[in-house]
Amino acid sequence: MRTFNAYIVFVFLFQGILFSQFIERESKKQMKINKFTLSSFSYACNVDSLKIVAFLEIPYSVLQFVKKENGYIAYYQAAIGTKNINGVQIENSVWRDSIIVDDYYDTKSWILNRKHFSSFRVLKLKDYEIIGELQDLDTRKKGIKKKTLSFNLKDNQIALLPPTFLLDLKGNWGFKEGKIPTHGLVVKEIGRGVELNVSGFVEQSFFEIEILLTNGTVNDSLIIKEKYKNDKGYFNEYFFIPSNDMNSLKNDFSIILTQNFKNKQKKISFSKFKSGISSYIKNIDLAIKQMKYIRDNDKFEHSNKKFRKDKENLFYSLWKDMDPTPETEHNELMDEYYKRVSYANENFDGWKDGWETDRGMIYILFGPPDKVERTNPSMSNSTLYQIWTYNRINKQFIFKDQNGFGDFRLDSPFNGIGIR
Repeated sequence: MRTFNAYIVFVFLFQGILFSQFIERESKKQMKINKFTLSSFSYACNVDSLKIVAFLEIPYSVLQFVKKENGYIAYYQAAIGTKNINGVQIENSVWRDSIIVDDYYDTKSWILNRKHFSSFRVLKLKDYEIIGELQDLDTRKKGIKKKTLSFNLKDNQIALLPPTFLLDLKGNWGFKEGKIPTHGLVVKEIGRGVELNVSGFVEQSFFEIEILLTNGTVNDSLIIKEKYKNDKGYFNEYFFIPSNDMNSLKNDFSIILTQNFKNKQKKISFSKFKSGISSYIKNIDLAIKQMKYIRDNDKFEHSNKKFRKDKENLFYSLWKDMDPTPETEHNELMDEYYKRVSYANENFDGWKDGWETDRGMIYILFGPPDKVERTNPSMSNSTLYQIWTYNRINKQFIFKDQNGFGDFRLDSPFNGIGIR
């Protein structure tokens, strides 16, 4: 096992720079332009209506950048539209803009992004569809995403809307000034803590809100309990969650609204970056499964821990044994491994997640190949081949797509170290 660990470190040191030079992106069911994010948040704004805040998040990597003098520029048009259940347009916002960067590597970033949002008021008794559109004005390629909102909110019944975490960011983002909504997926900086917006509809009387931390422990931890008198028929409250209350990588909360012996409950999670754990990791259980290509089987016999904190500690200790620089907090090997997992999921998906495919396995273990060849040796059948060549280790891997549906499998089994 130690020999293999040293080998993968060796591969990592030689692959960091080559990562951006993968010969050719794999064919994908979904065009790159469609890899933007469409998300929505909501809060009650009157007894019969609520405010929808819809966001488009555009990673730089989905656009085509053109070299201009001392930098690179991409031109795009983005839009957010809203329709009711009958297809009648309620709202439509359009932005035509450009992005300029100095560094070529920024043009390939999935982290750097441009955000646009639109907010609009809708009646609480109806269903709606949000449409996000993005067009690259150089390539003319266009991506479209749709999201259906169904609130099923009835008059004279208490209702709790999905709670929303808010992070600090200058500007107006549809909620409080200087606060931007987030779904809480691996947030790096939260300072003293985060705000949580809890909103819904109630009768005109007293009601109570409880917020519990439910991180898979024996007992849930009650962190907030507040009672209010309402004379409006709706509420929109903000709570501060201290960072000290969120000690796990993924923190699960349960929000309970109670009025007149009736209650409604919503669950929400917030994942924060933890020193020593790769920012590519959002789920410890999944991250442990994804270690199957390099894991120590003896240790993994004991990996079925019940509580999340125990799982995180086990995960951290397993990677600490393979840390090439144990004197530092940053584990370069872990980060490279899960970067490759992320790339495999983006590029080799099919009938299963990309990291579980044969191409995903080889990519995770050996990094990007030096050469990729695609061939169809016989025009009489639909079998396709990919040949990956690794010059530095003098290896070739041949993948075969028997039916032409993109399900490439190794032509010969690979029984490498660490594979079960």
